[in-house]
Amino acid sequence: MQKQDLQRAWVRQAQLDAERGVIECRMCHERAGLDEAITIWRNGALVFGVCDRCAADHDIVIRPAELGLEVRARPRLPLVVRTTGVRTGPHVPQR
Repeated sequence: MQKQDLQRAWVRQAQLDAERGVIECRMCHERAGLDEAITIWRNGALVFGVCDRCAADHDIVIRPAELGLEVRARPRLPLVVRTTGVRTGPHVPQR
C-alpha cells in the first residue's frame, strides 16, 4: 500500500468514526471522543485529528501546502530514557 492509499483509508475511517463521535489520534493512534480532540475539517471532510493529551504534550504547527495541509509536531519536553545500574560519571546520583 502506498502513502496516498493509506491517507485515503485513514480519511474514510475518520469520517465513519466522526459520525459516531470518535476519532483516531494521528499521533498516538488512540481513539478519543470529539469533545476530547482537536480536529480540522475541509469541505466537510475530517483531514486531521489529535487527542487533547497529545496536543498538550506537543507544539503542533499546521500550515497550507501545495497539496493540502502540512502538519508538524514537536515534543514540548525532552524524552528522558532512564536506565538502571548504569553510571556515566560522578554527576549522576546513585539510587
